[in-house]
Amino acid sequence: MDSIDERLLEYLDEDDELRLDAVQRLKFYTTALLDGSITPEHIVEDWPDWCQLVPAFMASYGTEELRELEGGAEFLRVIEENEDVSLTEADRVYLKMLEE
Repeated sequence: MDSIDERLLEYLDEDDELRLDAVQRLKFYTTALLDGSITPEHIVEDWPDWCQLVPAFMASYGTEELRELEGGAEFLRVIEENEDVSLTEADRVYLKMLEE
């Protein structure tokens, strides 16, 4: 978490851990993406920090398996480029593992 954008430090608690409310919000958006109730574009509009917090969360707390799945997830690379983003099967597998 030390290498993330300085403005994202507001999501850390006094122990430099991601605050519980931030983790819950990450999970909410991840679940909403998986069930199709929101789109990646909606996340960028509503909470653009999600796009940077997910990789930071994964780097800090994720398993090796999740790190490997991130490499195949396309949407994280194109979501901030304002392209039309459709979730691939690899994206869904990554998000499902992240959700857990």
